[in-house]
Amino acid sequence: MQNGALDNRSHTRSFVSVAMGFVWVAAYVLLIAPVFVFSALGGQWLGRLVWPGISPLFHGITWIAGVLLITWLMRVKANKTPWSGMALPRPQLLRLLLGAIAGFAVILIASGIEYRLGWLHLVRIDTDLHRGLSKTLWMVLALAPSLAVGLAEELAFRGYIFQTLGERIPVWAAGLSMSVIFAVLHFSLGGFNAAFVVSVMVVSLMFLALRFATGSLWFPIGFHGAWDWTQTYFVGLATTGTQDYDPSLVHIRQTGPSFWVGDQQAIESGLLFILIVLALLALALVYASVVGKSPSWTQQLAHEQVSMTDVGD
Repeated sequence: MQNGALDNRSHTRSFVSVAMGFVWVAAYVLLIAPVFVFSALGGQWLGRLVWPGISPLFHGITWIAGVLLITWLMRVKANKTPWSGMALPRPQLLRLLLGAIAGFAVILIASGIEYRLGWLHLVRIDTDLHRGLSKTLWMVLALAPSLAVGLAEELAFRGYIFQTLGERIPVWAAGLSMSVIFAVLHFSLGGFNAAFVVSVMVVSLMFLALRFATGSLWFPIGFHGAWDWTQTYFVGLATTGTQDYDPSLVHIRQTGPSFWVGDQQAIESGLLFILIVLALLALALVYASVVGKSPSWTQQLAHEQVSMTDVGD
């Protein structure tokens, strides 16, 4: 009888802990959402008022600073748990650069496959001024918000949200839950549909596997940032379905079936990208297993499990 009562109390504590984890995640999402809105709208306003080039700089810097601050306040002050669980130690520039090269290469490979299959057609190389600035300068300035996408989303989702849930539920469940949240919060993109949600969940799991495989978030940050920058500002995969706005250097036209190439901004919903990302996910999981960094997927995370303070390049 006494053992039964103890089990009931244990189950109740476990349920409360899990519920509180999702409450913390919901509060966190509500806090970081205004940071993105303010950084984007504030950048646009300053770009019109001061100088167009300040828009991407303000957007990127404010977004990074805001998400870092909110994550630190939530993780360290509110949750009273160590920052090491965020898998974001001091900057690891080599890993960041290698991740960026990988993200850039993957988009080019996907573009090359579409081109060879006759699904992608080169329209022109656009060297015209963009918002009054040279295209080269704008592409360089756009590195700031692209880096912000990588750092903010990796820290938020593969960092805080995953870690907060993973300390309360099994790693596999935390990874899936985090990925659902990540995918659904992209609802504002053109072409958003069920296939896009599934695809972005796979992308999210790939980034999570890269976190474990490389020992920190710096490689997936570089990968994610370059992935977005390349498809928006280098090859216009992400802007091919938009009207009157294409900041890319290489303007393209897609004629492939949306089943394979995606729809508008949601290029990740295409089966081609899903297959590429699945291959990358498998590669990251195998690498993590080989180097002994694969987590115990059926267990919960310990606070000390992902301590990165002594990890270097």
